[in-house]
Amino acid sequence: MSFCPPYASPHISGKKDILPLEKALAALLACARPTEQTQLLPLLEAYGRVSAADICASLPQPPFDRAQVDGYALRSADIALANPDFPVTLPVVQYLYAGGGPGDPLLPGQAARITTGAMMPQGADCVMWQEDTTVDSCGVTIRHKLSPGRNCHPCGHDVAVGRSLVRRGDVLHSGTLGLLAGQGHTHTYVYSSPTVSMLSTGDELCPPGHPLPRGGIYNISGTLLGVRLQNLGASVQSMSTCPDNYDKLRRHIETMLGQSHLVITTGGVSWGPRDLISRLAEELAARHGGRMLFRGLHMKPGAMTLGAAVGNSVLLGLSGNPVAAAAAFELLARPLIRKISGRARYGLQRQRGIMRNDFGSCRKDARRLMMARLEGTEVYMRPENESIGQPALWDDCNCFVDIPAGCPPLRRGMEVDVILA
Repeated sequence: MSFCPPYASPHISGKKDILPLEKALAALLACARPTEQTQLLPLLEAYGRVSAADICASLPQPPFDRAQVDGYALRSADIALANPDFPVTLPVVQYLYAGGGPGDPLLPGQAARITTGAMMPQGADCVMWQEDTTVDSCGVTIRHKLSPGRNCHPCGHDVAVGRSLVRRGDVLHSGTLGLLAGQGHTHTYVYSSPTVSMLSTGDELCPPGHPLPRGGIYNISGTLLGVRLQNLGASVQSMSTCPDNYDKLRRHIETMLGQSHLVITTGGVSWGPRDLISRLAEELAARHGGRMLFRGLHMKPGAMTLGAAVGNSVLLGLSGNPVAAAAAFELLARPLIRKISGRARYGLQRQRGIMRNDFGSCRKDARRLMMARLEGTEVYMRPENESIGQPALWDDCNCFVDIPAGCPPLRRGMEVDVILA
């Protein structure tokens, strides 16, 4: 099997503000403060939120010895010698059903008709499947033995008292919320959603739904990234579009910084005369007691990305190219939002994968992070001419293939480094 080595940070010569992805992300995360605000939510509204409390079981589950099948509760010792040639017949002395009480204690030589979920009677230690029995006026006839504990669960089998159900920083999913409901909870404490504002910049941008002027383009990034913000559980405070006017941009961004943990901009991060976000970020960082973190990334797409700490907020400037903006968003903004939301685990997750097709276009001068589809350990990459500038093609992708600068063309069967998206 051929091998593509994982990325190693290159030497940065004279460009201390242009960083590898890992260093840029570490700088952003170091400035991000997890939210301390909490909310008490009904369980049905808490799905996908981050738990703000450690919760342990105060009740055992099941809360009593419970039948797991429909059949007959009995003592295993009473049928220890049962076989097809010498069956055992036991009188049926009671009928127990889910939601009823435990019934009377079961004496040796007796059986009780029981349904799934019913309390086991005292003395019984197993349940014979009803389909393995015959019943007549004499009782229930059984033709094989059962071991103690078969087809029934003791009290606390699933959840013991004191067991940890949720830890602070865990994301609440349906199974966990079901466990909480099983303990009698109706509400749970979660961290408040991180607040995020987004500003799309550029004289050429036109909001969808408006007539498109000559030389204009519709704002793709606003919708593309706005939907991702909602998917990540962010509370979007503002989504605006602003032309390339320094004073207007400053007013917009300062307002957003005052109401958001994170402000994301698109466009204006290159070095052209109308690329104003780089200069504005530096001014705002200096004015509000912050600092520039980086002004570019050693990767493609997404090289034109900047980060700054401004007061208690983080400013992340993304490229005006929707594909480059989306790549940097997934690799930087997503873990940043997860940390702010209080998640215990928020960093990029990596694994190794095996290429299922060829990808022949690699670059000697740049690390590339290309979207792909990961199924188990198999990686499928679209042809490069399909992936440039077509955000809709990303809907089928769930990872980035990390291609170091100078890596030879990727071939089917090659092992590659993958970052999960």
